[in-house]
Parts: sequence; C-alpha cells; structure tokens
Amino acid sequence: MQAGGHCIDGGMFLETIAVYWESRVKVYSITELTGLTLARFTFPISDSERWGDRLIQLESVISRFELVIQDRIDSESLQISLLFHCSLQGNIEEMAEQWNSEPSTSVAFSSSLDLVFLHGPHFQDRYGIADIAFSALQEGKIDIIAAGCAGTTIYIVLPDKMGHAAKQILTDTFFIPAGG
Repeated sequence: MQAGGHCIDGGMFLETIAVYWESRVKVYSITELTGLTLARFTFPISDSERWGDRLIQLESVISRFELVIQDRIDSESLQISLLFHCSLQGNIEEMAEQWNSEPSTSVAFSSSLDLVFLHGPHFQDRYGIADIAFSALQEGKIDIIAAGCAGTTIYIVLPDKMGHAAKQILTDTFFIPAGG
C-alpha cells in the first residue's frame, strides 16, 4: 500500500479522492465596481500576434484593465473583451478607430457597466461555484453581459446600476466569514 492510495488487483494503486461540500459556499469577499466600459475587439485568428502587440499599446494608454477575456467566436475569429474605467474610453476609441476598418475586424464599446467579483478559497479546485453565482443572479432577474473566472475569482459584468442588486443577491447566496 502507498500513502494516499489503496492497492487493487494487479498491483495498481487507486488514489484517494476527497469530496468537499458546504451548505453555503464560503467566499472571502464580494466587490462592486461601477462606471466601466467594455471594449470588444473581434479579429481573425491569423492576426493574433498583431493583436497581442495592440494589447500592449492599449495597456500603455490604460494603466489598468479590470478584466480581460478572450473568446473563440468561430473557427476563424477571436474576440478580446477589455473592461476599464469609462473615463479612459476616448483614449482607446482613438486607437481602435483605425483597426475597425480592417477586413474581418470589428470594435464595439458598451459603456456605464458594473462589475461584481467574488474572491474565495480554492475556487479553481471546487466545482459548481460559478453555477451557484449565475443561477442566483438569473433567479434575481439580473442580466450578465460577460463573465470570466481566474483561479480564486469570478468576475461578472452587469448592466448599469445592477451591481448593487447583484452584490446583495450574491451576499445572500454565499457565506462571508466575519472580518471577510
């Protein structure tokens, strides 16, 4: 027998698997940001390297993106979505205007959005947490514009003035320990 496993016929070892369950999932914090713009850049996959360079240019104009999401739209196209403070939209629009005229490329902006994000313990190792959050928001009739998950954080982009209601729904859904 090896540590963490049990010997089965044929000398193979079966690893022990733990199952973790909480009646109310614990999160460390739920944060709300308002006054954000979402820029969506759609372009051919074959232009990925050039768009990587463009992201570096955009980062030099905007010192902080609140969220960056990349999606494969179809077999030939990618979309990069950048979320940032509304006051910086004009800076990006100037740069993006020239890119929008390229073949198979589009740039779209959605302004005055909210962002709610949950930070919790080991989200990347646990299943169903995003589903709990999205289901609670759906039940509360909150539309989700975009979402992204990264390790221990779930980011949810919402329509203007919906961040506070979404944060309340999520606060009622999840458990935040005292001092969290």
